[in-house]
Amino acid sequence: MQVNACTPRSSTVMAWEELARRVRQTQSKLDAKLLAYSHYVSDVVRDPQRAHGAPACAVSLDMSGNSRASFSTDGSDSAAMEAAIQELLVQYADDQEDLSRSMNDMADPLLPPSQTQLRTVQRHRELLVESERDFFRSKTSLRQALDRQQLLGHVRDDIDQAYATQAEFRAQRDTLSNTLTRLTSITGQVPGLQSLISLIARRRRRDTVILALVLGVCLVLLLWTGFRHT
Repeated sequence: MQVNACTPRSSTVMAWEELARRVRQTQSKLDAKLLAYSHYVSDVVRDPQRAHGAPACAVSLDMSGNSRASFSTDGSDSAAMEAAIQELLVQYADDQEDLSRSMNDMADPLLPPSQTQLRTVQRHRELLVESERDFFRSKTSLRQALDRQQLLGHVRDDIDQAYATQAEFRAQRDTLSNTLTRLTSITGQVPGLQSLISLIARRRRRDTVILALVLGVCLVLLLWTGFRHT
């Protein structure tokens, strides 16, 4: 009876292929998430009010490891999207390390890694760098758009407050103007009222002068008495 045995070399090759497939799947998921995040950032840059809702990305993988992404709005915030992308970046880097380690395990002086394997590892490293750069660029654009929107919101609040203060001053001015108009009208309607007011004012001034004279005389008498006793 013949038994088919799996050689260590073939086992290593199978492990490599499995890791390569896993890396492709992670990379496809990451691309889909980055695409959804990029669309969301573009929408926020055009209309910052859209920052209250983020498009969700539904990712499905076919048998070849390619991704198909559909987009919808489910109200998830940008922080959740960024956390998901960051998690995929870490997973992508870990999968690449496993793939590179598997390639090194297959190293044989008589049968070194193929050019395809070397290019695969190098390409995934380049894609990781590109993904991190794109993610950082999109996140920076989002932060700038939100900061700009917040600044404009403060400016609008200050303008609204200034308009409200101006309206309040205008209302107070109108009230005072109406009051003065009514007083003038009443003064003109009541005979002798203006003369009575003037007479009262003159008497008050006269009383003030008399009081000042009395106080002056008292002060002089006190000083004179004090000098006599010294």
